[in-house]
Amino acid sequence: MTKQRTIREPASFSGIGLHTGNLATLTFKPAGPDNGIVFYRTDLPGKPAVRADVDNVVDVSRGTTIACGDAKVHTVEHVLAAVVGLGIDNLDIELDANETPVGDGSSLPFLSALKKAGFVEQDAEKKYVKIDEPVYYRSDDVTLSVLPF
Repeated sequence: MTKQRTIREPASFSGIGLHTGNLATLTFKPAGPDNGIVFYRTDLPGKPAVRADVDNVVDVSRGTTIACGDAKVHTVEHVLAAVVGLGIDNLDIELDANETPVGDGSSLPFLSALKKAGFVEQDAEKKYVKIDEPVYYRSDDVTLSVLPF
């Protein structure tokens, strides 16, 4: 089995949100085993947490927005693409605005910051979801399919 991993040290990236135009600083921080990926809105009282989980997706128009209660994080897809692409399982992401910075419009700025932070293998096994049969979801004009591979 493969071990879970996080980053070695904090890393930050600042810029402007694509849709809101808000200035934002995003700071990646190491997190313990089985923590998952969690955004913290440091600009809001109590630093509310928003777990990067499909059950927390509240909008997919022009980008992916996740929320928990009144705390929303807009345009998370490029950040999460970098995290998943690097095989990071556990990460705390502090954000001082309601939208992640756009950078150059790709995942590259996030990927670069995470690579600079370095990686740490953790003392816990990775967890996988095994798809044994096709899964389909349809809502209005959107259809998603997940197929075994």
